[in-house]
Amino acid sequence: MAKLKRPVIGVIAAEANSIEQREILKGLVGQAQKLGYDTAVISNVFNPNIMEMSLFTENHIYELIRSEDISSFVIIAESFVNVELRKIIAEHLSARDVPVVVVGTYLEEFDLPGYTFINTSDEEDMEEITDHLIEEHGFTEIDFLTGYAEIEASQKRIVGYKKSLISHNIAVDESRIFYGTFWMDSGKELAQRYIKGELKLPQAIVCANDYMAYGILDEFAKNNISVPEQVTVVGYEYIRRRTLYSPLLTTYQRNREGLGVSAVKILHAKLNGLPEEPFIPPSGILVHGDSCPCGHDTAQYMAELDAEKTKRDFEFWNLFTPVDQELTQSQNLNEFIGILGKYHWHVRSVYNIFICLASNWYDTDAPMSNVVSCRTIMPWLDTTPKDIGKLDIAEILSQGEIPAVYYFTPLFFSDRMFGHVVLKYDIPDTYDDIFRNWIKSVSNGLEFLRMKNDIQYLTRVQDLSEQRDTLTGMFNAAGMEKAYRSAVPHGDKQLSLIMLKVALFDDSITNMDNSSRIEAIIDASRAVGQLCGNHDICGRISDHTFVCLVQSNADPEVLSDTLTSILIQHHKYLMRYGMDSFVCVAERCDGSRYDDIISRCSASADIKANAMSDKRLISHYREMIEMRNVVYKTPEETFDTDALHSRFLGSTGYLRSVYKQCFGVSFHKDCIAARIAKAKYQLATTSMSIIEISEKCGYLDSKYFLRQFSSIAGMTPVQYRTLLQG
Repeated sequence: MAKLKRPVIGVIAAEANSIEQREILKGLVGQAQKLGYDTAVISNVFNPNIMEMSLFTENHIYELIRSEDISSFVIIAESFVNVELRKIIAEHLSARDVPVVVVGTYLEEFDLPGYTFINTSDEEDMEEITDHLIEEHGFTEIDFLTGYAEIEASQKRIVGYKKSLISHNIAVDESRIFYGTFWMDSGKELAQRYIKGELKLPQAIVCANDYMAYGILDEFAKNNISVPEQVTVVGYEYIRRRTLYSPLLTTYQRNREGLGVSAVKILHAKLNGLPEEPFIPPSGILVHGDSCPCGHDTAQYMAELDAEKTKRDFEFWNLFTPVDQELTQSQNLNEFIGILGKYHWHVRSVYNIFICLASNWYDTDAPMSNVVSCRTIMPWLDTTPKDIGKLDIAEILSQGEIPAVYYFTPLFFSDRMFGHVVLKYDIPDTYDDIFRNWIKSVSNGLEFLRMKNDIQYLTRVQDLSEQRDTLTGMFNAAGMEKAYRSAVPHGDKQLSLIMLKVALFDDSITNMDNSSRIEAIIDASRAVGQLCGNHDICGRISDHTFVCLVQSNADPEVLSDTLTSILIQHHKYLMRYGMDSFVCVAERCDGSRYDDIISRCSASADIKANAMSDKRLISHYREMIEMRNVVYKTPEETFDTDALHSRFLGSTGYLRSVYKQCFGVSFHKDCIAARIAKAKYQLATTSMSIIEISEKCGYLDSKYFLRQFSSIAGMTPVQYRTLLQG
């Protein structure tokens, strides 16, 4: 597993592309970079307030919360509109014992022990807005439009409005307070009441967010009510859409950026055992426009126009460049990645883009694999895929030389999760709405590729990738050859190639047991994966041949013996094919050409297989191999030789003789070998203690186990484990 170069602050958000979230992230990421943290933002893309699986699938992205590589979290609370999703996130977080800061509106689902809540002050912000209207413009008739009555923020904003009136000796008139939906419709409905004469037009209307203010402006414009000459309209939130409405809205920008900075400072103190500074809600600023008598700030307005022009340019490029057509025409995954790399510039200001697909992303019938194949799409970098654990985000973050921000967003189509995309930025202000168009094209293209190759597979059994095996997700022959050529040993380790040939003597002649065959081959691939892990290279280069390129100083014979010991413990394979169905060989690479070492290993494996085949001609061989399968399946049992032999024809002495003739070892010694094989499996794949392993292998005396293991393996269990892991 890769080591992180810096601690990681995780950010849990929804629709991280939205301006409200981006402002928090800008402050958060900037402060994290100053203090030497990487930031991992985990966010969905569409954030629907419904539970239909076709739209809710994207929320599997939040499983990344369980990654042990993340040392603390910030939750952008108010971005989560779906109550069920909040509960899911709270459940993921409950499995982590790390510091958490919740930013924004209080939500019950995130009220967990030890969590710190911070927010700007709705009351103080709204009081400042109302103060401006009274002190700068002399208004005393001010109406107030807030959101839903049951929402805490709605009530807090009313409190701030009232405080300002009271402090200026203006009587509070409850009839001037109106409740809405925080959306444009409620602004339009209130405007109509003024237009129809139901309500007297005040000097000013304060809206508790910009959307409701825009609804009022639109309706007034249609009905020739002049703003601000007849009435002043002021918003709140500053959602950066002012250029789409007339007149330019005067609004208030909450200091979300300051919230992001504060969140990181709090986490930094918690992580390092430092005293925490008292949290003071950061104050925002009034953003002047033409909907109040102040008028707009020209520099501010020009900056907004420039941002809008940039957005429109990227929208145009995403709409009219042929990326969608080229993706649907791609024939395999490598070609698909090449097209994405060609159009990487569709994602504004991005430094790097990684595509991480589940190893079985194309299999609609199987649950999503916990192994993902990750690769960059940038054409000037090495786009070779690397298999990692889904939660092993350190493999990506460890590549960065300086603190950066990484956005983890879902790749899905309907109810099928393909994996995720990781965007890397080295600047704080990133990731906008344009990205939604790009990732939608990627998801649609992947589904088209999957469907197209489903048809090809049915007709030609063609792989989904030029370098990946469809059944196991490992490298295929072409992929393994390429990986071998680029493999470089690390440190003082040496490269060895292990070859495993399985299903040597398949007597089946019908298609009735295809399912068990497939399960057995997949089980064998898991055994290979257990030896190779994430950092070595393994592949299925033909239907029944696996190869593994291992970095180790262990002798090739030890490596092949270890893989044999691991495969024996995979009972789906053993039950389907048995102990005599495979051979395993290994050889040091020592700079050999790929074709040469494969040829030599194949020849050695064939010699072993032929010798095994000759044994099958011995009388009672089938009974003997059945007996041996039992021995290796349950080696921990104390075998009663007579009881076991009674299941087969012939005397005990005769069966002992035939057993040794078939397998070249006495029954008693083979029982010991079976136990030691299980011990090797445990030593290679678990962290269990030597005493625990001895008990699992049927030894009552751990010292006796140590003597037997050392006698057979030529080293102690500790030396064996150290050799494999070192």
